[in-house]
Amino acid sequence: MQMLTRRSALGALALPALALPALALPRAARAAWPERPVTLVVPFPPGGSNDVVARMVAQPLSREMGQPFVVDNRPGANGNIGAAQVARAAPDGYTVLVSGNGQNAMNHGLYRNMPYDSRTAFTHVAQLALLPNALVVADSFPARSLADLIRMAKEKPGGITFASPGSGSSGHLAMAMLMRAAGVEMLHVPYRGAAPAITDVIAGQVPVVMINVDIPLPHVRAGRLRVLAVTSEARSALYPDAPTVAESGFPGFAATGWLGLSVPAGTPPDIVARLHEVAARTLQDPQLRERFAASGYIPGGGSSADYARFIDSEITKWGSVTRDLSIVLE
Repeated sequence: MQMLTRRSALGALALPALALPALALPRAARAAWPERPVTLVVPFPPGGSNDVVARMVAQPLSREMGQPFVVDNRPGANGNIGAAQVARAAPDGYTVLVSGNGQNAMNHGLYRNMPYDSRTAFTHVAQLALLPNALVVADSFPARSLADLIRMAKEKPGGITFASPGSGSSGHLAMAMLMRAAGVEMLHVPYRGAAPAITDVIAGQVPVVMINVDIPLPHVRAGRLRVLAVTSEARSALYPDAPTVAESGFPGFAATGWLGLSVPAGTPPDIVARLHEVAARTLQDPQLRERFAASGYIPGGGSSADYARFIDSEITKWGSVTRDLSIVLE
């Protein structure tokens, strides 16, 4: 059994969490940017995982760069509005997108007319974090395992409802992917954010929710909710007794959210390299490591090219899910 323990997650950061550029930038190039505050665009409202991670990272980035990284929330259309604004921004390094699985991968399959192509509109700089989902039920719900839930869903097709933070969210599509793998149908109840979804599951209005692992933690500890499984490749240190979906009968299953940094296409390579280098050092920050571990976030890694290839693979992966299940947003 794999376990993402707090020690192993933090220990991984001692390795090159993000590959540093092979060649150091000239001192003059390093000094040229940034000369003023940098806008860090979060294409979702305050309080969600995108916003939380952005604010965690903005503090050490600001210290490293000597200029403020100012979080600017630009929500709408499942992240498309804010991301499109960054795609149209001047490629000068002063507008940076908190890129993620919704705005940079899932939406390509969800929307018929995307305002940008993530593969060409941006230069992808660095992956910051992986955000696993948890399959959670009210404590009063009879299913004690994922196998129980699937059996109940097969006995009553469409008779079990599940909540998510919204249509097109990571939780929504992770659950859709699981239903496809299990050959079952459950009714989706989308909410406007994580908080109301969790509230209704606790109240018994909806029995099941698929949501980022950090959100239900206090309620799980209080005994109001139970975690049936997590969607990451290895178990979460937040819920060490909860198996992965892969362990629960679906080998190879992984449906994890992720976040990173991207800039408009055409941003000078020296700025991209500088931002990547500083992002690597930021992920070594002891306070950030502690905060990531406490929230169940898994530090990202790899080069800028690795991140771009990863995003391309995610577009393909989630496009298959949305096509197979005819999931479309207007």
